[in-house]
Amino acid sequence: MTTKADLERAIARCLHGLATADGWEHANAYTAHYLALHARAGGVLTELAGDVEFLVAAEPEVLADTLGAGLDPALPDSARLFLRCAHQLRGQRPGERAAVLALASLEHGGSLELPERPDARWWPLWSQVEPTAFHRVLAGHTAAVYAVALGDLDDRPVAATGSGDCTVRIWDLRDGVALRVLEGHTQGVYSVAVGFFDHAPSVLSAGGDGTVRVWNLRTGAQSHVLAGHTRGVRTVVLGQVAGRPVVVTGSDDGTVRVWEQHTRKLIRVLEGHTHGARCVALGQLDDLAVAVVGSHDGAVRIWDLHHGTLLRTLRRHTGPVRSVAVGQLDGRAVFASGGGDTRILLWDLAEGTTPLRVVDGYTYGVNSIGLGTTGGRPAMLTGSYDATVQLLSMADGTPLQVLEGHGGGVRSVSLGTLDGVPVAVSGGYDSTVRVWDLSEDETTGNWSGQAEWKRTVATVRDADRRLVVTGGNDCRVQVHDAGDGRQLREFRGHTDWVRSVAAGDLDGSPVALTGGDDGTARVWDLRRGVPLHVLEGHTDWIRSVALVRHDDVLLSLTAGNDGTVRIWDTSRGSAVRVLNAGPGGPVYAVATGGRPDAPLIVAGCADGTVRCWPLGGGDGPPLVLRGHSDWVRAVACGEMDGTPVAVTGGDDGTVRVWDLGRGEPVRVLEGHGGPVHAVAAGDGAERGMLVVTGSQDDTVRLWDPRTGSHTVLPVAGCTGLALHDRTLIAATHRGVLALTLFPSARPAS
Repeated sequence: MTTKADLERAIARCLHGLATADGWEHANAYTAHYLALHARAGGVLTELAGDVEFLVAAEPEVLADTLGAGLDPALPDSARLFLRCAHQLRGQRPGERAAVLALASLEHGGSLELPERPDARWWPLWSQVEPTAFHRVLAGHTAAVYAVALGDLDDRPVAATGSGDCTVRIWDLRDGVALRVLEGHTQGVYSVAVGFFDHAPSVLSAGGDGTVRVWNLRTGAQSHVLAGHTRGVRTVVLGQVAGRPVVVTGSDDGTVRVWEQHTRKLIRVLEGHTHGARCVALGQLDDLAVAVVGSHDGAVRIWDLHHGTLLRTLRRHTGPVRSVAVGQLDGRAVFASGGGDTRILLWDLAEGTTPLRVVDGYTYGVNSIGLGTTGGRPAMLTGSYDATVQLLSMADGTPLQVLEGHGGGVRSVSLGTLDGVPVAVSGGYDSTVRVWDLSEDETTGNWSGQAEWKRTVATVRDADRRLVVTGGNDCRVQVHDAGDGRQLREFRGHTDWVRSVAAGDLDGSPVALTGGDDGTARVWDLRRGVPLHVLEGHTDWIRSVALVRHDDVLLSLTAGNDGTVRIWDTSRGSAVRVLNAGPGGPVYAVATGGRPDAPLIVAGCADGTVRCWPLGGGDGPPLVLRGHSDWVRAVACGEMDGTPVAVTGGDDGTVRVWDLGRGEPVRVLEGHGGPVHAVAAGDGAERGMLVVTGSQDDTVRLWDPRTGSHTVLPVAGCTGLALHDRTLIAATHRGVLALTLFPSARPAS
């Protein structure tokens, strides 16, 4: 007897056979959209997902939904690679989809065999980044994801997420799809909880509008609104007090409120916090229900919820407490607290006045903590502004996994299981929700205690090869071969982050100039591998450096938080001149441009201005270009249709092109959805001037500055760019990578 599955399987194999015979580039719209659905219904999707050309041709959103969370061990590696980047494939042409898949393959072992596509506008050359643990990205929110909570709906694992876009989304974790979007809040949603409210499966959401809203998890209908807080509500949790189901909320108004579920009435208000109550976790001490509350005042307070009395105040944090979580360790109740002082404290809930353990090592503050078990052992899950999710042993605080992939800080985390597989779910400032497979080897992430964030990149020629020079959070300066990315040298000397690098030629030998948060600039001989000079004089971080030849002297330019641009003789390591940005404040970017007979120093400043001085000196005030409404982070100079121009990027999300001769704006390039931290300019051959920008919106964009048209490259966490001919080098929060631009335009070799 022929079953429906038999028919679906026959349809899938027929469509697959036709597409293979005709060539996937000629596959019709029906095949691209529906083949995955027929294959899943016929039980042959796993078999089909091994065809890389199908992964490129299929409609990305439909294929991702059919493949689900990607935790099925029978899925081929190609399918899991597809799921890693499926959110980046939406709206892309097949050539760009192939390029994204090829880049994902390079970053995770190079298992896909994808030939360079002639219809791609870019193609990956090499990648030197840390591989990440497998995870599925759930995209849909349009602003930062502030909250994540896990639960079940009719035996189906779900996640609720709250975002700055004012919505709550309910996700089917097994299939990786959004079940519904809950709208009603008028400001961002800071916290969510999943459970039963008055016996109905519910989601509770707390928002900046001062309300807590109760939604039916099954239907998505809003059933109740708890109003009473006078400022935004930062946290909401479900619990019980003396057998009575309650809701506990904490607010920027400094109060914690306890509400009865059945009547929705306010039972009590807990007061005493001197700043906002940022986070709440509930626990039990014998028969006593307690609330652990973390505050912006740096204190953790433990309250008896039944009597409304304060049991204990703990003041060991030196910054705001952003997250608390309650759990079990060796049979006793414990809680963890973390926040702006970049550490986690683990406490005994019953008697602790001194932390059981202090976990250090975070580059930035800790935003979120979850306690639970994984692999049968107590564990802590954390999310931080350093863009990582970390899994730690609760027993001794040692890291088990470091999960990298978010393009910005991680705001919320939750620990759970999905069909028996331990998972972490995280939400971040990159507007994504990510589901991480924790079943992989505990060494995933290659924890070294060192941040691998590359902040800056430059290129220079050395004899018959080109070099790539990078600097980053690990204080090191590294030199790579531009052809394949191999590391050739490493320089140590900076004692803090290296924020900027420039490279050039000094007396026939390639050199690099670097500037760091230690307030020094350093000159390195790249060929001999030795330091040449330490340039000291800045009184604060050096944000940007540049090299320029003027009157046969190679000059070093350094700029920083002290509001100065300093000019040095690179050969001698001596100071030449100091320029003061005055009301411009800290200088975040510096470059040189203008006409050959009248070169200019161009600086981007904290007050949103671009300031220009004659490189050769002069007594007059700088030319001030106004237009940005926030910090100017990046500057590059070039020539557009014979006119010297500067291109600037800022925290206002815009890229601006300026005529340096006339001191006038030429064009505003709009499209980025976040601050622009990197700009490079070069020659696009027949396309004229080419501008490349990197932003916190997790994209790099290629612009035609004459028209404002642009191409989007899904490169996350980019803070540095270097452009040489058609080769683009990007420094990112996970390492450094190289792409070729417009590969079809390259001359035949």
